[in-house]
Amino acid sequence: MHYGDNRPKYIRWAIFTLLVVGACVLQNASGSLLEVFGARVFLLIPVCVSVAMFEREVPSAIIGAFAGVMWDISSGADGYNALVIMLLCAGVSLLISHLMRNNIVTALVLGAGATFVYEFIYIIRIAFAGNPIYSIFTFYLPSFVLTVVFMPVCYYIIKTVYRSFKVTE
Repeated sequence: MHYGDNRPKYIRWAIFTLLVVGACVLQNASGSLLEVFGARVFLLIPVCVSVAMFEREVPSAIIGAFAGVMWDISSGADGYNALVIMLLCAGVSLLISHLMRNNIVTALVLGAGATFVYEFIYIIRIAFAGNPIYSIFTFYLPSFVLTVVFMPVCYYIIKTVYRSFKVTE
């Protein structure tokens, strides 16, 4: 197999990388349109979950780690996002390849599940640093809903890119 046979795959991964970078910029921009009453859309989660639904486990984990590192860099975190998003992407990819069908309903379920796991672990981490109950109802629950609302949009964008640049065998 020569370089030309894999060109669509390289283009697809370049587009996925640009989508992750764009999602990170949109998610972390202050005063963004994706912010409603102080709650933010965690846009990297639906983008990464959507990519994981169409790719194998290792590439999914790599894109999840890349997205998490970008999120950690932009938020000054300690590696939490890279680890959790990498594991979520690998898990989603495993579920799609072995147990579930790849469709919009599954995307909503997996997107909601991934967002819940991400926020739940984060809330446990901050439970001893203030008033987590107030944060749950004023930030995390609205952010959860907003993130799940964006899941179908991200799913169809990733699905279109994947089908447009699929490697034929």
